[in-house]
Amino acid sequence: MAEMMGLERALIYLQGEKPDKMPIWHESVYLAWKYSGVPSLRQYVYNPEAIVRGHMNYAEKFKVDITGVNIDIWWMYEPFGAQVDIRDHIIQPKAPPWRYRPDPNIYEKIEYHDPKEGERAKIMFEAWETAHRKYGNKILIRQGWFGPIAMLGLTFGMPELMRDVVVFPEVIGAIEKAVRDVLLDWAVDFAKAMIEAMKPNVTNFCMCLSGYDKSMVGRDLEEYVSKFDLEYLKKVREYIGKDVPITTHICSYDPDLDFIYEKFGKYINELQFYAPGSTYPLEEAVRKFGDKIPICAGIDHLGTLFAGTPVDVERMVKRSIELGKQCISFALGPGCGLGYGTPEENIWMVTEARDKYGVY
Repeated sequence: MAEMMGLERALIYLQGEKPDKMPIWHESVYLAWKYSGVPSLRQYVYNPEAIVRGHMNYAEKFKVDITGVNIDIWWMYEPFGAQVDIRDHIIQPKAPPWRYRPDPNIYEKIEYHDPKEGERAKIMFEAWETAHRKYGNKILIRQGWFGPIAMLGLTFGMPELMRDVVVFPEVIGAIEKAVRDVLLDWAVDFAKAMIEAMKPNVTNFCMCLSGYDKSMVGRDLEEYVSKFDLEYLKKVREYIGKDVPITTHICSYDPDLDFIYEKFGKYINELQFYAPGSTYPLEEAVRKFGDKIPICAGIDHLGTLFAGTPVDVERMVKRSIELGKQCISFALGPGCGLGYGTPEENIWMVTEARDKYGVY
């Protein structure tokens, strides 16, 4: 049998079946920049051709089956007031003025903005269109975003948001009104615009569920947020149709997988999460969910992959594959994007170990 292409391998995995070998997902904003040929990060993030070139060069170099095309996590919120500092080697949010001078009125001023508004938004939508048109029939480009409430934390700052809810309880009403009147519609429209940019190769939509972290939020807040996330996800599902897989991104150190599966399990096609490395053991996830839903995990991108040796990486991947073979289907993946400085020999070892141990 001829070896499968990455997209075919990924789609079979998402159907809960076993392809020729376990698919691999990983991506890296900063390593994609490195492989783009553009020396300056400041230039790179304003160059849609370079963004696509960097990510696809990365995907080809490490022979991944699933990847993504991204830069930072704030650009889409800049019309709402989010500000970033683009430095030589990193993009990070600027400290907002309300960090030191709390202003409970900021939530009442939230207004709707076109999802494509803003210079960097136009650049990213162009990059998505190019990537999916040229490469979306070869590999699975995992693309999607958060629900409406995440916008508040990413725009106004999560510590500031949590502080304001405690210090100014009256803002809860303003926040809920903003979510109902503005942010839910905006999140759905953003997702629809993203899906349009993927055409003709709409192969998945990635639902980001990273906020369901037991060390960050309690069950009451999870219940509250999940109401809006479910409404958002159902609208996205209605738009893309029942046959397009919903992938997930659960970038969390203390993921509440049990809650996520309970609330979202019947709407999603995989559980992607961080293990080994997080508080949720891969062994437990395999035992609880491995016969129910495809799982993507197995690479500790902050520990073994970043700081270990190729021998360490091979040992980690081999163990993850042994566990993954107990699942209806399994993909190797990290908890989040790989950091700048992750040794290339370690990244390449993931593929070598998969080809050695992860063949069905």
